[in-house]
Amino acid sequence: MPPVAVRLTGLLAVLLLATPLPLAAQGLDFARRGDSPVEVLADDGIEWQRDRNRFIARGNAVANRGTVSVRADLLIAHYAEEGGGTDIQRLDAEGNVTIASPTETATGASATYDVPAATLVLNGDPVRLTTPDQVITAHQSMEYYERKRLAVARGRAHAVRNGRTITADVLTAHFVETAGGSSEISRFEAFGNVVIDNGAETVRGNKGRYEAKTGIATLEGSVKIVRQDDQVAGELAVVDLNTGVSTLYGSPQGAGGQGRVRAVISPRGQDSETPTDGQ
Repeated sequence: MPPVAVRLTGLLAVLLLATPLPLAAQGLDFARRGDSPVEVLADDGIEWQRDRNRFIARGNAVANRGTVSVRADLLIAHYAEEGGGTDIQRLDAEGNVTIASPTETATGASATYDVPAATLVLNGDPVRLTTPDQVITAHQSMEYYERKRLAVARGRAHAVRNGRTITADVLTAHFVETAGGSSEISRFEAFGNVVIDNGAETVRGNKGRYEAKTGIATLEGSVKIVRQDDQVAGELAVVDLNTGVSTLYGSPQGAGGQGRVRAVISPRGQDSETPTDGQ
């Protein structure tokens, strides 16, 4: 039997899908919207493929649920019919994707939103997540786990916060809910080719951790701290980015080793100039 399809045409096609899901807090999550319906709008029409349990919206497509919106050139909503209702299970977005809430915005080339799991996977070069106090960018993909309050950025990922930049092959951001009901990043964890730059100094290592509240960064593995022409190298560094105080160790804490720390300090000023003949 050939596929059955229904196309709604017009400049603005509107479809309301009643999709009750559990209520949670704010964020980029359709699963947080309680009993509110999903509204899908598209300039070039919406195709309903009943035999495949999906709707396809084309042309400047937008899906809204509560205060969360998903925009793309193409939206595909996969649904299940249970208990006489229609529940959206997955939302695929392709082309110029933007997912936005009042406090967060994510952009990329394509995205898959698993509604029951409250999981978003964005792909593209770049993909970007913007929150009120920082911007996270990656050049491969970004995963956003709403219920775990966790974002994972892959591929030359970097985050910018208050003039400080963290770069790594893989960067994870852990969120906490604020008293006002919004979310903010409490901790970053970085893996592979880690670089932290606060404008005054650069710290490099194999992996690292940054606590947003205290401003303290901890890096491990082939650590190097560079400030102007001065360099200090070791295996573990604890850096207070607020005060500029750095402590470097020759071996990781708990390793029991006695590794050495190496410092290269370049002289500056008149007294540091190389003497000429006759001086």
